[in-house]
Amino acid sequence: MKKLLTLCLAAGMTLSAAHGASAVELKVDGTYDFSFSGSSNINGGRSFMSSSDHRHNFKRDLRGRQFDALQRMRLGFEFIMSEQLSAYYQAQIGTFYWGGPYKGAKKAEADGGSLATRAANVTTRLAYLDWMVPRTDIHVRMGQQPFALPAYVAGSPILDDPAAGVAINAPITDWLDLTGFWIRAVSDQSKTSTGEYEYDNADVDLFGLVADMKFDAFRLTPWGIVGHGGKEFANVKNAGNTASGVLPFNGMNRLYRENGVLMSEADGSSSTIWFAGISGEYKPFDPLRLALDFYYSSTDNSHASTERSGWYVAGLAEYKMPWFVPAIVAWYATGDDGNASNGSEQPLTLSGGFDPGARAYFDGRFSIANTIDKCDAGGTWGVSAQLNKISFMRDLHHDLAVTYFQGTNSKHMPRTIERLGGEVSPADYLTRGDSIIEVDFNSTYQIYKNLVAVLELSYLFQDIDDNVWRTADDSKGDFSDAWRAALNFRYKF
Repeated sequence: MKKLLTLCLAAGMTLSAAHGASAVELKVDGTYDFSFSGSSNINGGRSFMSSSDHRHNFKRDLRGRQFDALQRMRLGFEFIMSEQLSAYYQAQIGTFYWGGPYKGAKKAEADGGSLATRAANVTTRLAYLDWMVPRTDIHVRMGQQPFALPAYVAGSPILDDPAAGVAINAPITDWLDLTGFWIRAVSDQSKTSTGEYEYDNADVDLFGLVADMKFDAFRLTPWGIVGHGGKEFANVKNAGNTASGVLPFNGMNRLYRENGVLMSEADGSSSTIWFAGISGEYKPFDPLRLALDFYYSSTDNSHASTERSGWYVAGLAEYKMPWFVPAIVAWYATGDDGNASNGSEQPLTLSGGFDPGARAYFDGRFSIANTIDKCDAGGTWGVSAQLNKISFMRDLHHDLAVTYFQGTNSKHMPRTIERLGGEVSPADYLTRGDSIIEVDFNSTYQIYKNLVAVLELSYLFQDIDDNVWRTADDSKGDFSDAWRAALNFRYKF
């Protein structure tokens, strides 16, 4: 907490120093999240496996947590000089587990949550400057800021996360807004013992344009992104989701056949990255809303085995009624074919927030409770039947969703990936032989104006092909259903 107190003190000193020269208005906002969640067979890449399943599949015990209590705080400061100039800073305290974990035999303060430790893990989440170009309506935002690509159906499977860059918004007419942006997604700043950078060419730069067209009954938003990835970006430790979402499973390893055997070797080529999409919604009359999202994406590298290209489409129909809102969500995203040497056929993604209704498998509420957390649609198709906003009591409503989804990846790919040194599981790579039915029942209670409680209940019925997911000794894999229950609290101020 020392860092947080220092931050608040610095903010106060800034205001005091500016008092005699110019008035700076300070606004404080934030969220305080708590989550108490229990689950069974939801353990990241080892999901859908009980302890006995894991012992059979991998010949070792599974160490999974069954219950978690977590907390996280996001504290924001907006420094307003005028309507034309302001700055924003948001710190995040946590997320940390009650009771630890802590590192080694000695408790670490930075971890927090454990008895006799203090949570000191304070990080910067957002830090940006807002300003208007003089005598125009053009708005400029510079710094670490939220980026979300247009999506009207189930959230963006590509990008819905903070990123560092510049965004420029210009209203062209009453019905058209243009937004252009540049994101520096990856940049390696690590130096070796000799003082040189660890990688010479590791940057990933993305340039995008969004055209938002609003009319009386419908809204249409075409958009596009083009970028460049340096030849070393897949090796950068902080590349995170970007590397795994842009490159095929073999990354920058070129695949070739030698005496009929598929081999791999490091490839030093760079990547051209691009996305093109269109999103729209149509409201022919007030209770009915129709929406559609589509995008195609691709990379262009020196070798076909390091390239990736694919497409995604999703549709929504919902009708608002007095007591609930029935809705249908459907989506399809291409998956890998059986030929590893021609790269990947999954659509590209950066750091998405795909949420079609199955929140235990895909993106969960508030992004704090335990989920499998596959936040993109790549390699899957599905249909979700929903009854949302069910309400018979003031300040309390429920959401019910039954979602069926199946893989679009070839059944042959998991074994190929394994032979080449990679690793996938049904938790993040469904084949055409794998399907899941997830049932979600979520209840939201507005305790006070600024305090909400959300109870999430999920059960996942698995039908995973045990012939596809075989063990090292070539016996059939064992899998089990999964469930999750989470009670979340959010205080927003």
